[in-house]
Amino acid sequence: MSIINFEIEEIRKLCENTVPNSKIIACICGESPLVRVDIIENESYRQLTVCLRFPANYPDESILVELKSRTLSNKFLDGLATLSEKHARQHLGKPQGLHVLRFVQQYLTENPLCVCFDEIQDLRRDLGTDATPDQLKLKQRHSIVQLTAKGGEYYYKVSAFLPKDYPKECVQLQNQETNLPAILLRYLNGQSREIARQCVEPPLRLNKKEQLAFQPVPSLYRALKFCLAATSDFHIELCPICEKEVLPKKPTQLELDDTKDAYVERVYCGHLFHQACLKHYLQLPPFPKGGKLCPAKRRHPRSDAKYYMGGASSNGKQPIVNADNGGTCGIRLAHDRWVVNVKLAESRWAQKQARERELQEVVDFLK
Repeated sequence: MSIINFEIEEIRKLCENTVPNSKIIACICGESPLVRVDIIENESYRQLTVCLRFPANYPDESILVELKSRTLSNKFLDGLATLSEKHARQHLGKPQGLHVLRFVQQYLTENPLCVCFDEIQDLRRDLGTDATPDQLKLKQRHSIVQLTAKGGEYYYKVSAFLPKDYPKECVQLQNQETNLPAILLRYLNGQSREIARQCVEPPLRLNKKEQLAFQPVPSLYRALKFCLAATSDFHIELCPICEKEVLPKKPTQLELDDTKDAYVERVYCGHLFHQACLKHYLQLPPFPKGGKLCPAKRRHPRSDAKYYMGGASSNGKQPIVNADNGGTCGIRLAHDRWVVNVKLAESRWAQKQARERELQEVVDFLK
């Protein structure tokens, strides 16, 4: 019996007992000897097929490794195949098949983030060449991707934990830190979690047939991409009223008192305002029946009036606002602290004007 046929028989006998989570699919001797083994490290995603081919002058030449998977990225598989062949070359002149199969299985076990390889690569691309190494950290042992998004001197740090059944379950976002205002921290936390949830749960507006056809999509990139884009824009956003930057250049200069004029407010349409500017605008007539509209010169790319899904919807029916409204945002201003009906606004305006007239009369009399 040739050394190749002998090794194939050894793999047939020992593989499933010595390589955890493996299942032999084929062991073929003869002119084109090969071994095909499934390794299923996780029922949902971490699973692949290892195909081992034996060159003519084996074992003096390393075994040839081909990896296939319906779930894992082709780029990841190509890289792992290269590493496997490199590992095989450490055993030239000896049987290599079981060593390679153990190596592949161990790699899948020790690198759970392989399930989001492409998403991590996309995040690296979006961070750009100027990004520092600490902006994207991978903690393989804990299945965590840690992102630090930056915009000017502001930052937002978040840890994304990948559950065991990812991508059927969405990433869990935790341990958020920032030097942005509290209102923006709440927005980033809430919206990123909502984006992740929408990736795995069908919208209620779908009919029964569409809900059955809904397929979960990976949520890591979509959620962290939102955090990255939003954080990078906050420090350059202008107040639609005074057209000055809403956030000060230095985070230490942020106004934390919500009664002060420079306190930052975020409204439903997504735009940021200085509190004094927003109050002044809402207190000036006219007072339309439906409420005042945002005067910003463009729609905000991350408005609450649309779903920020990045294409995650399976049927493409994403409710969005109209593209423009005559060169302005045009979405009704809505904020929990500024709920005022038309009659009350008109009454307050009339009282203010009456007081100003009375003061002017006093001034004129004293002159």
